[in-house]
Amino acid sequence: MKKYLLSLIIVLFSLELLNAQQYVVTTPTNKNVLLEEYTGNYCTYCPNGHRIANELAAKYPGRVFPINIHAGSFASTSYPNMTTTQGNEYNYNFGVTSYPTGILNRVGQIGYNQWETKVDEMMKENAIVNIAGDYTINAATRTAQITVEMYYTGNSSESTNYLTIYMLQDDIVGYQAGSNLNPTQIVDGQYNHTHVFRSAITSTWGDAVSPTTAGSLITKTYTYTIPQSIGSPNGVDVDINKVYFVAFLTEKNEGSVTRPVLNSCKLGEPTPDMYVVDLCYGESYTEHGFNYNKPAAGYYEEIKENNDGSYSYLYLTVYPSYTRNLEMEICEGESFHYGAFHFDNPEAGVHTQENVLQTVDGCDSTIVMTLRVYPSYNIEITDEICEGEDYKKHGFNLTNLSAGIHNKTRELETDFDCDSIINLVLTVHEAPEVTISGNTNIYSGESATLTASGADSYLWSTGETTASITVYPSATTTYSVVGTTNGCDDEAEVTVNVTVGVGENELENTKVYPNPTNGELKVECLGMKEISVFMPNGQCVENINVDDDVFTLDMSNYKSGVYYVKIITKDNAVKVCKSVKM
Repeated sequence: MKKYLLSLIIVLFSLELLNAQQYVVTTPTNKNVLLEEYTGNYCTYCPNGHRIANELAAKYPGRVFPINIHAGSFASTSYPNMTTTQGNEYNYNFGVTSYPTGILNRVGQIGYNQWETKVDEMMKENAIVNIAGDYTINAATRTAQITVEMYYTGNSSESTNYLTIYMLQDDIVGYQAGSNLNPTQIVDGQYNHTHVFRSAITSTWGDAVSPTTAGSLITKTYTYTIPQSIGSPNGVDVDINKVYFVAFLTEKNEGSVTRPVLNSCKLGEPTPDMYVVDLCYGESYTEHGFNYNKPAAGYYEEIKENNDGSYSYLYLTVYPSYTRNLEMEICEGESFHYGAFHFDNPEAGVHTQENVLQTVDGCDSTIVMTLRVYPSYNIEITDEICEGEDYKKHGFNLTNLSAGIHNKTRELETDFDCDSIINLVLTVHEAPEVTISGNTNIYSGESATLTASGADSYLWSTGETTASITVYPSATTTYSVVGTTNGCDDEAEVTVNVTVGVGENELENTKVYPNPTNGELKVECLGMKEISVFMPNGQCVENINVDDDVFTLDMSNYKSGVYYVKIITKDNAVKVCKSVKM
């Protein structure tokens, strides 16, 4: 459901009110911000304050009004003397001792680094009174005719409030310490002072205003003669083309001081259009030149310049439309009733109901109830394990089970008091016993065949999956195999011992040269029958039948590396020689 509070859409007017008010709007708005900066032309860091105040006024046109009040120890009386008796009185009564100091809407003193944050906060506050007006100046007589209107959209906590009107002047050129901190106001090497406080045309702390209750429209008119010059000594001429007026309303009197500021305006300028809008998530706002198509929940501010030079402000709040999920669980055969939700004897399974409510923000919210209905059931479970393993599933804790078939039953109540029976048929498979057989003592260059038994399938550490494998180790190596039967494993391992260089004394006068060789290798041995060449990993490269005492082995196509040359004679004597191919 959409809610609108549009500050310029006037739903009901009395005829009398329509004829009475000329400048002020009569629907609720947010507060503007009066920024009174206490400064001085000998204050080195004050231009920082001038710059930040200007930036805030530019960021929020028609909403933030900087006032530069020259007073205190850094305000010089040399030309241009911008000090005033009233400015010094403000400085004294607010207890200002450091410069620059900002007083925003007359609520405490804060340094310029905090102004922007405070301004952003204040502009979101609701105003109980709107203020606007206009003025004319007769150039010949230097007489200003000023009209200020105030309309109360709410009730003040005080029966009397106070209207103050400041006259300000722009473009006063003169010295300013630290001017390089605000270079945009340097003109021909001099500093251009802006929005300088010149005078309060009302009484210093404001003129009394009443009544202060909702619906009250109050109009004040003033005639003010603008002085030729203000300040003594070394006063500054008052250029009627450079002056303007700011009006503000304060709530109560505290001794001399009146504060806080309820609202403020610059006279003679159009009042910004302010729209305060509330939406629910999923709704859109596309009025008065603003375009928000189903924005996310949150708070939005936008300023838009209109064709006539005025500004429109949008303050948009998008409230979330909540969806809340509730979950409950019962047993089959029971009923469930909770608020607007009713489930009468639902069957086993998952059931949902929705209920739409309206929140305090006026947005529809949905509550979804999910009801899980658990059955009262019998469960038949068939499972398998290996002998020596424990079974700890489905609430069972079975240990030391022998091979065979085991039937077990559990009677239990679930967390929701639903009676249940679990029947388990557990097959315990006998674990295999894997062994390895084969030749475990060989000479370097020979192979060994290893055979595993005791299981249905095998996986060797070499990656092979046959029962028997042939290996060619160049050094003593341990091999392992995992055997599997019915998903149950057993592992065995064996070490093949490799003897390198066996038979050195069996075959005398055997020569293998040159070593290393680039291609041809001479082999000399009496009664040779066979020559075999192996790589260090046991792989046979070449096997040659020889019937001679001398043989030239062509290794030109071999890769560079180490090779073992195995020589076998006619009487089965063996010698293994190492050769290096370059």
